[in-house]
Amino acid sequence: MGTGSAWGQTAGSAAAGVAPTITAEDDQSGGLADIVVTAQKRKTNLQDTPIAISVLDDSALRNRHVQSLVDLQDGAIPSLRVAPFYSRNSALIVNIRGVGVLSDSNQPARDQGVGVYIDGVYLGRAQGLGTALYDVQSIEVLKGPQGTLFGRNTEGGALNIVTKKPTGEFGFNGTAGIGNYGSYKGEAHLDLPAFGNVAVKLDGIVT
Repeated sequence: MGTGSAWGQTAGSAAAGVAPTITAEDDQSGGLADIVVTAQKRKTNLQDTPIAISVLDDSALRNRHVQSLVDLQDGAIPSLRVAPFYSRNSALIVNIRGVGVLSDSNQPARDQGVGVYIDGVYLGRAQGLGTALYDVQSIEVLKGPQGTLFGRNTEGGALNIVTKKPTGEFGFNGTAGIGNYGSYKGEAHLDLPAFGNVAVKLDGIVT
């Protein structure tokens, strides 16, 4: 049985606590054994993945209060630069190691130099990349050209958003929050018991 939780905070509250970014180049031996990534189109241990990759897992995302890719502009992931397009807040400039689309008037219509994916599905344009993230398990940032695995538009690298999958066991989790100017947000996640080989997860959000 899962547990429910509730939280409340005011918009513009204290800055998120510092959470370490896990990288494949990290020489420290502790804490990496349980990190599983899908950077090679299959699940592998982070330490065994021969790619320059940084990962923010769900606990790091919670600690940093990451609600959209815009929140990654604080330097949480080295070599990653994220910034809203100056005339369209929902469109993002995503650069890895200095490679990516420049901030010009044609930026939202151009092919990107960094591929952005949700569960391996390519998001072809910059529009909408600044929208809120929902029920995310981890964010993987692959640095350097990734054309062999991900195809075109990954000269600078790839950013893969991995969402949470059904567990096959009954459980519920919910959060709620309020903020300034009448803003509010509520989320609910319901895992249903597996039936044969089928598992279902229901998610809802209200803002």
